[in-house]
Amino acid sequence: MGMAASQARYLGLTARKTNVEYEGQQINQARTALANQSANTFNELLALEVPTAPSTQDYTTLQYSYTEGLNQETITEMSELTNDPDGYNYMISHYHYSDVYTGVETKKTNPQVNFGTKASKDIVSKDNVIHDETTGTYTVNGQILTLYNPNIQEQKDVYAQIVKDYPSFAKFEVDSIYTYTDAQGQLNFASASDLNKAANGSSDLASYSVKQNVPSYVGNSEVLPYDPLDAEQKTMYEQICKDFPAADFSSSKNIYTWESHGNRYFATLEDLTTCMNSAPDKTKPTENQSKLTMYDAENVKTKIEKKQRAFVDVDDSGRPQTIRYEDSSITYALNTETITDENAYNDAMNQYNYDMQVYEKKIADINAKTEKIQEQDRTLELRLRQLDTEQDALQTEMEAVKKVIEKNIESTFKTFE
Repeated sequence: MGMAASQARYLGLTARKTNVEYEGQQINQARTALANQSANTFNELLALEVPTAPSTQDYTTLQYSYTEGLNQETITEMSELTNDPDGYNYMISHYHYSDVYTGVETKKTNPQVNFGTKASKDIVSKDNVIHDETTGTYTVNGQILTLYNPNIQEQKDVYAQIVKDYPSFAKFEVDSIYTYTDAQGQLNFASASDLNKAANGSSDLASYSVKQNVPSYVGNSEVLPYDPLDAEQKTMYEQICKDFPAADFSSSKNIYTWESHGNRYFATLEDLTTCMNSAPDKTKPTENQSKLTMYDAENVKTKIEKKQRAFVDVDDSGRPQTIRYEDSSITYALNTETITDENAYNDAMNQYNYDMQVYEKKIADINAKTEKIQEQDRTLELRLRQLDTEQDALQTEMEAVKKVIEKNIESTFKTFE
């Protein structure tokens, strides 16, 4: 029984030693994998490119300028010419900023367009105005005019509305106001002064009437028809048509105008009507209307660019001193200044700061990954040492058991002898 027990013990120790050796091999393989991971993280670290901070020198250039009348001209490009037939040595691109009278289109949110009863100023061609000096009568579009009679209530009401909407009409003496009914049955008013100017061909006739259901307000601003006899309105209108030739504004015959915050605006009857009809709640027709397309004309600071041949005089260091263009006999002295593009530099610095944060984040990630690998390796190394100790103990015990087995065998065989 003792020999069998020793033999069983020896086999158990052998199996345990084999397991320890196998586990040791697994640990070595795991450490090899960790070493490969560590090498990869190191290569990843080597592949990182350290961001470089921008230099102001990279965004600094020499800028040449000169004064031409009231304009400060700035040169943007100087291309050297060779063998120019007229002796010019540079092609120059330059610019200045100037106020340019320009038409402007604006979309007004919730314009609060309101329609009502308003006076209207219409323009009648002077060719359609006749003055019979014999009878003293005036004819407009074939209609004979009569003097305004304030005792007729209809005439009085219409006149009151005209004076309210066109205060300038009140400057005419009441006994010099004429009325007539046009082909549409509309009562019209005109002054003797304007009638005489039209009859002698010096200007068209301003004829006033009152119309129903026409644009009367945009917000709190009173709306009136465009008056082509008003020089300011005419100038603005023509500029808008010039800058927006394809817009519906240029083709519309019904233009209305109003003043708001010191600016004069124009819009077509069609657009005003569309806004008036766009309110979702018909009981509140001026609320939540669609955007109104309106126009005005104003001075807009505009960049004026030109490209010309020029003769440029340079000093011994090659720096330009004076310039004379091909279409002028004037020689301008050039001013030289160092210009730093602060916006571009700030953008580059912001990009650098971002790149540096990304770089530092990658470094931190690599360090964290490396630390984790090292921690795992230390754990495996500690376990491997434990297995080495265990294997030594097993080896010692196996040798002891082996000796016991050998003694048992020796004593058993001696017994049989």
